[in-house]
Amino acid sequence: MKRVALVLLSVILMPAVLSCAARQATLDGNEKISEAQRKIIVFAFRNASYKGRELKGVGTGFTIIFVNEILATGRDCRLVESEEFVETKVANSIQACKYAKEQGADVAIIGMITEWLDGATQWSGRVDVVSAQVYAYDPETCSLITSASGRERGTWFTCVNAPATRFYPTLSKDLVAVMFE
Repeated sequence: MKRVALVLLSVILMPAVLSCAARQATLDGNEKISEAQRKIIVFAFRNASYKGRELKGVGTGFTIIFVNEILATGRDCRLVESEEFVETKVANSIQACKYAKEQGADVAIIGMITEWLDGATQWSGRVDVVSAQVYAYDPETCSLITSASGRERGTWFTCVNAPATRFYPTLSKDLVAVMFE
């Protein structure tokens, strides 16, 4: 009877243990965005691509959640909505700094989704992965303030209805935590 109970308990607890994701965010630059830098402009993150095909909507979806995480720090932050800066291409840092300076921003943030795999919904047999690279510029000088990279990876035991977008909030939170004071 004890043996049956142990096996049953193992079967019940195994999904909880296996469903934990591995995530990391690292500050690639030497400094963080200071408390004094309060007005932030974020340009739509560049979409990821998979097997040579652009994954539309991935960049904007992540960017919106990233902006919300910055807002949670008490800073003024907004997403640039302009035909000049779209998720289908990487924002040019010089043009982005010029735009941010015209808007009176303290920081211009450009990012890209560097890896995106939604294995569960694509039935690829692969584990879900989302990774991003983020660059923060001083609009006055167009010099790089800092940069960060982050990656979150699921596990082999993932519910079928658990898309890779579930990583957006946690990965955004981690990136903001390492980039801002």
